[in-house]
Amino acid sequence: MRRIILTICITFATLSMNAQTVSNHYEDLRAKVLHVGQKFTGQNTTNDQAIAVIVRELAMNYKGRLSRQQFQELKDTIEGMLPRVNDDRWRTVLNSAIIRLREKTDTLDIQQRILDYYRQVPQEIIYVHTDRPYYVPGDTVWFRAHLVDAVTHTPISRSRYVYAELLDNAVDTLVQRIIVKCDSDGVFSNAITLSKTLKGGTYTLAAYTQWMRNFPVERFYYKLLTVVGNSTSVTVASTASDATESQQATDPKLILAQRKGQLLIQYSEPTHEPLSCVVYGSGNLLVTDYTQERVLKIDSHTLRPGNISIAMVNRETGYVIAESQTTIEGSQPQIAISGKARTQNEPMELSIDLAQADGTPLYGTFSISVTDYDVVKSDTLQPAIDEYLMRSPDGYSLSDILKDKHTDIQYGFQTSQTISGQIRGTIFKKVKHPQLILVRPDTGFRETFELGDSSRFTINGLDFPDGTTYLLEGMRQTGSTSLVQLNIDEPSFPTIHAKRTITSSEIIPEAFAKQAQEQVMYGSVDREIELPEVVKEKKRQRTENRLKIQPFKALYDDNPRLNNFNSMEILLSTLGLKVGRDDDNNYKISSWTLAGTGPLIYIDDVESYAEELMFLEPANLKSIEYFKHNDPRLLAYRWDGPTKGVLTVRLKPGYTGRRGKPLSMATIHQQGWKPDIKFYSPQYTDKNQKTRPDHRTTLYWNPKVETDEKGHASVRFYASDISKRYLITLEGVSDDGIVIHKEAIIE
Repeated sequence: MRRIILTICITFATLSMNAQTVSNHYEDLRAKVLHVGQKFTGQNTTNDQAIAVIVRELAMNYKGRLSRQQFQELKDTIEGMLPRVNDDRWRTVLNSAIIRLREKTDTLDIQQRILDYYRQVPQEIIYVHTDRPYYVPGDTVWFRAHLVDAVTHTPISRSRYVYAELLDNAVDTLVQRIIVKCDSDGVFSNAITLSKTLKGGTYTLAAYTQWMRNFPVERFYYKLLTVVGNSTSVTVASTASDATESQQATDPKLILAQRKGQLLIQYSEPTHEPLSCVVYGSGNLLVTDYTQERVLKIDSHTLRPGNISIAMVNRETGYVIAESQTTIEGSQPQIAISGKARTQNEPMELSIDLAQADGTPLYGTFSISVTDYDVVKSDTLQPAIDEYLMRSPDGYSLSDILKDKHTDIQYGFQTSQTISGQIRGTIFKKVKHPQLILVRPDTGFRETFELGDSSRFTINGLDFPDGTTYLLEGMRQTGSTSLVQLNIDEPSFPTIHAKRTITSSEIIPEAFAKQAQEQVMYGSVDREIELPEVVKEKKRQRTENRLKIQPFKALYDDNPRLNNFNSMEILLSTLGLKVGRDDDNNYKISSWTLAGTGPLIYIDDVESYAEELMFLEPANLKSIEYFKHNDPRLLAYRWDGPTKGVLTVRLKPGYTGRRGKPLSMATIHQQGWKPDIKFYSPQYTDKNQKTRPDHRTTLYWNPKVETDEKGHASVRFYASDISKRYLITLEGVSDDGIVIHKEAIIE
């Protein structure tokens, strides 16, 4: 027995002598402490004394830093020896080892804090792929919104609805808003039909989710679209980026360089602070200790490509003393698109093969557009999906993370649609234990809700397409509706402004406008054919107001646009008016040019108010006319309010708006998601049955091209009458976060 103990003592004495050479790698330290702990007997032997001393020496000579989790693992191992210690001397030695390890432990567990913050406040990024960059009035904008996680760039569908808005850059007003619901595979795709009366110019397509509204609107997605008017040659305008968007954050104290496959990091300021270097963003997270004037070298191939942030952090206080950004360029995926160009309505087939740089097949769903290359060129003025995601910051502030400063979350991930409001007495008395009845007439669905002591309600779990009607009625617990008033909250939307634009030298091909207009004329999206106009007559000026004077802007019931508006808010925006709420949560209508002021409102020549106007449905309007605040004719005719302007509305015969409806009832026409429409691609199986010219500018659009287990997919379509060369654009993100962008010309 003595020989065995002696052998153990010699072994650990040797280990103690070599303690000075212990590396600063945590795994080495942990393995040695575990090994020593297994040999501890607690029998007051010389062997136990040696082991206790060795543990202390290991702790004292460790040169690295420990995270809180690492320290806790070592502490648990050492404390596991203490119950077996009968000699206070060895207990003191082991406790001193714990003290030494605590001194080498980060005050902040930086890595864990970042991971926790990612889980608590996830971020989303949207990129929108459209079939082409420019259009004509009456055209259709086909698009897919690629929604990805900001950190990993993997496709997500935590939010089930994406909002797409089209804004007129000339007057910074909303033209159209649609809600896109994801399909069963998490794909967000739809189309925006441009009005045939839309003016030529530049427009902004914005996209966001309800969750993204918790953060600045600058993080929404914005894309510039050009609408070619009467002119056949239009200069393209590109988005002018703000300085914060176009320039990466730099800090002169932090020197960054990329050389020979390595990212080099150096902090140039003299300091005695205990520093940790944090590399984060685009799915990267690396925290390592930093010593003064050291050049930290990181192999670039170990980092995920994209926009990353590098920060120097005081690991005891969590204070960020320097931070910069850079972009890691990764290995490019293998993307192959092949096919043979066809003409004269012949069938074409494209073969698509996707793989990582090492040849591993890529699986996912991608969007593809095929356009006539002679009239539609590549969009070189705006970033493609790979550049956009590579350059876009993930939206996190390391300083906020380490200070545990959270964003005020007002909007959750929207997994369903809601209706909210309040039931109260008409004489401002609270209705005790009110009930609410919800009816959907088109399906016969009916549900009764007990509100208990609350007068406010929110109905969750709804999922309805655009045009759905709900009937609601509030009542007392007894079923009586006497002196009961039901107030419904209007859906809220963020205030988005059109992006500033600058003129570029890139010119739209002259043949585009003519060919695109012919496509609209003979298109089949709505299964209607508009024949060319033969006789042009001067349009008679029309007025509906009692003064018989021409308004600044107006819409009448013979204009089909009046039936296309989803809400009064969008309709008013086309007249140059915006809708908001005052301090009492009542509607407020004001001019875009005069903040805080709005027009007088007349409905059927009776002075009214914003609440009454907003309750109306655009389809029930016979006319709406707007006179600007500075129109001198208002004074001449002694119409009150010349400094505010006047808005006159006439209703269609038989429609009385809200008047006559019980206050306890409400008819809800909230905007729902737009039903999916499919891109129409003609099939020329028998050319003899062809009935119309085919001058398509977009020959094929598919928002959901799915690759198989080999990374392969194929698409098939027919050539038009005149197409000879084809521009193919493929975009998307694979299931494992590999960004795909490829343009190919087939001729």
